[in-house]
Amino acid sequence: VSFTSSSLPIIVIETGGYDIPYDNPRLVADMGIIDNGPGVRNNLTDPYNNYDGKISIEIRGQSSAGWSKKSYSFETQNPDGTNNNVRLLGFPPENDWILYAPYYDRSFLRNVLTFHLVRQMGWYASRTRYCELVLDGKYEGIYVLMEKIKRDSNRVDIAKLTDRDISGDDVTGGYILKVDKDGWKPGIDSEYPPFPGASQTIRYQYVYPKPDKILPQQEYYIKNYIGAFEFAVNNDNFNDPSTGYPKYLNILSFADNFIINEISRNVDGYRLSSYFYKDKDSKGGKLTAGPVWDYNFSFGNVGYYNSERIEGWQLEYFLNDEGFKNSDGFQVPFWWRKLLYDSAFVQQIID
Repeated sequence: VSFTSSSLPIIVIETGGYDIPYDNPRLVADMGIIDNGPGVRNNLTDPYNNYDGKISIEIRGQSSAGWSKKSYSFETQNPDGTNNNVRLLGFPPENDWILYAPYYDRSFLRNVLTFHLVRQMGWYASRTRYCELVLDGKYEGIYVLMEKIKRDSNRVDIAKLTDRDISGDDVTGGYILKVDKDGWKPGIDSEYPPFPGASQTIRYQYVYPKPDKILPQQEYYIKNYIGAFEFAVNNDNFNDPSTGYPKYLNILSFADNFIINEISRNVDGYRLSSYFYKDKDSKGGKLTAGPVWDYNFSFGNVGYYNSERIEGWQLEYFLNDEGFKNSDGFQVPFWWRKLLYDSAFVQQIID
């Protein structure tokens, strides 16, 4: 492909001939962005006018890391290696970014569309911008610049936890957790199996604070909170407003999470790339579902686990014997079944 110009912004990365690694330590490289504005053609020979500086970069993803078109995580840096918070392509200033390669999703739309819908629903989801990538002089195709999920006033807007936040209201937020692959990563193990006899243990992995940053008092608090929530759900009076799951969950967020997973027929929904966050109690700090992430296998893009069907519910597959028996071992937390037993939660979805 002879690539010289585009109506999309152009990102140029120069590694000096080094391979980009799949994990830390990241490779320090140079990056420039050409963005001449709406309606103006961007030429590869134009000066870098949106960013021109250092980055550290690595290959990202799990199964996607093996695809021929790679996705990347990168940080914008100052020359001395410190964080450089910048406004890339109109996004709020930050230093952690994703260059997402929509390789398996040939429409290039699924993540972008889903994140747009969720923002229209009133929740934060990563902002997105299509761009072209040139890596070491080679045209790599269309990518999507995205915000990495991160605690930040312009991203997941929850309280910052410091080494002083170890008691009282201070220790109650904020936290970001996820249910995902790599269940060996540090986190909180559920005391309840996804279903009777299941081999998998659901683990809520630490995202923020990072596993090597979370203090013992903070870990003790969030473990107890998740434990109390699951204990309440496992009780006969699981839907009691004062003692059941409503005491612990931002119910609207879970209803909307159900809606977006079902309207997109997300085969990975509920069980992979499922994020949750909690702010301080003084800020209404109940466990909230989100931000949404990784919808490249949604909207009928794969043909397994009933995800290609246009009737019924995606969650239903994982909550019946067929799903228990035939799934890949990444199960749905047990409490989703209990939520759907509650007529008030179902009514929230309907409303």
